[in-house]
Amino acid sequence: MGLQTRLKDWTPDDSDVLRGAGDLAVALAVCGYLVAAAVGLPLFEDGSFYFFTIVTEQVAVVPNLRFSAVLPQLPAVMAVSLGADLAWGRLIFSAAYMAIPLATLVGSWLLLRRRAPALLLLVLPSFLAMQLNFSGVSELLTGLYLTWPLLLAMLLMPQRRWVMVLAIVWGPLLLLLHPLAFIFCFGLGLVAWLLSWASGGRVAWVAVKERLVWRRIGLWLVANGLARLAWTAFGLNDYERGRLAPASALGYLFGETVAQHLLIAMLVCVMLLCVWVWHRRQLPSWASRALLLLLWLVLLIAAWVSAEYLLGEGIVLKSAMTLGVGLLGMAAMIWLVLWREEGRLLRREAGQSLPLEAEQGLQREAEPGLQREAGQSLQREAEAERGVRKAAGLSAACGSLPTTAMRMLGVALLMLLLAKSSAWWTGVRGLQDIVARGDTACIPFGDNEPYSLQWPWMVITDSWPTPFTALVTRPFVPTSEDGQFQPIAVMLKHDGCEQFHATGMLYLPIGVSRPFEAVDAVLGPLRPPALLSQ
Repeated sequence: MGLQTRLKDWTPDDSDVLRGAGDLAVALAVCGYLVAAAVGLPLFEDGSFYFFTIVTEQVAVVPNLRFSAVLPQLPAVMAVSLGADLAWGRLIFSAAYMAIPLATLVGSWLLLRRRAPALLLLVLPSFLAMQLNFSGVSELLTGLYLTWPLLLAMLLMPQRRWVMVLAIVWGPLLLLLHPLAFIFCFGLGLVAWLLSWASGGRVAWVAVKERLVWRRIGLWLVANGLARLAWTAFGLNDYERGRLAPASALGYLFGETVAQHLLIAMLVCVMLLCVWVWHRRQLPSWASRALLLLLWLVLLIAAWVSAEYLLGEGIVLKSAMTLGVGLLGMAAMIWLVLWREEGRLLRREAGQSLPLEAEQGLQREAEPGLQREAGQSLQREAEAERGVRKAAGLSAACGSLPTTAMRMLGVALLMLLLAKSSAWWTGVRGLQDIVARGDTACIPFGDNEPYSLQWPWMVITDSWPTPFTALVTRPFVPTSEDGQFQPIAVMLKHDGCEQFHATGMLYLPIGVSRPFEAVDAVLGPLRPPALLSQ
């Protein structure tokens, strides 16, 4: 039968129960992402400015020369150019950005489902930790999301041509995505080199004819990483250099509440304990109790964080500590698949053991020394086979714990996504009420005004891009006249209202200015300034 058909739950298996638990966890996450897209969660902060630019200029935003960030905006740009109204444009914009975590999670699960479903326990904590970030348009988070399915494809099916093509394409995509994307390029380059590495008593994980390809791909990925590193070191703009200031760096690195830090700590503990169990091939009673306790703590702390979101606490654009959870999961995945499992997943994917493939390669290629490597690999396989006897009772010892872990992590992920969506929906409804009531044409916006923004549940919409958010999420309240909507007020900072009434220009944050007529044509009806109402 071989190793790959004999270890259960914590090792590669064909357990329908385990796959069913993974299906449920991923389905719960998909439901959460769909709700987030429906309520427009990606419009939070920077997203509102991006969408405002798309609607008013019909072009995508290139933030800080991060050219790959344009790709998720293209569907909305095309829709607006073809005449889509504001509501449809918002939905398409939000759906395109939410499709990134949704598609990468589903893609990762499809890669794992048949081959090693238990490894989903290293993927889910990363996606769960990402819910501490409210930014739906972050290039750094996008880079982490995109790295997961490619990493799994490289580890589990490196002989597929489409995986090689994807790895080549991902290099420049990450290069142009974020100043820290060199981390992903270097990591993927290392994996490509490990796949082709053969020395001493070990055989490479891939066939002879594929080793050179993966070595070149590894060099290509590392070259892109070096280019991004040089760009980061010498080409940072003022905004990016500002992030290096101690106060800004600390705020960027950590979360805001105790609950958020506890959630990160629990997720790290869950991943480390799962890796330890797989390494030892046994689950002692104390480890079983500890893992179950950690999972309940994750669920309870996720509920705590969710309640904070609804009360306006812990709402941050992004926190870099969540990146660490993802990188830890990726490092554990690489070690488990390539070293602890000794490439058995790759052998099963190829439909034969590496020694057999090596012997066939010897006959075809007549490569010197390959037969010796094949014999040594057979010896290693036999030693690993003896270790199976020790782990034969692992399935019984684990029981339903791995499936329970997947379900609980899926519930926690859904809980956080729904809490974020609810908090955003509540804040937007409050903002819509502010701009719709009364008869003033302009509402002053500042640190303590308008008063209605000072309620705790309005914190999520009270930040620098609030004037953009108020316009792109504007309500459409029908009037008594058929086909007409009530005009709304604009919200401008500082002396912007005085300038608006005097000149008819909207002076928005970050130096953006637009004539009233241009904005009213795409985001109206708006209440006219005093200059035009006379």
